[in-house]
Amino acid sequence: MIYVDALRFHERGCRSGSWCHLATDGELDELHDFVRQIGLPRRAFHAHPRHPHYDLNGDARELAIAAGAIVVTSKELVRRCFRQGGGKSA
Repeated sequence: MIYVDALRFHERGCRSGSWCHLATDGELDELHDFVRQIGLPRRAFHAHPRHPHYDLNGDARELAIAAGAIVVTSKELVRRCFRQGGGKSA
């Protein structure tokens, strides 16, 4: 399954703004395929070993939800998707 959490404001220099996370509890290939289908760039992917995810702005979040991403809280996204010891595939 693909999950998205709520938009939150982040202060990060030139990238300040509202962002959310898109992640999966399955294989990372499923997540990459989903992102490709909704037309988002792979450069938004963060390949952190324990919490691989995409950062999305508000417009991209709406695309993800329309394509079937399940809206969860940030806490629930962490519980469902983030792994101890690394991801399931690259």
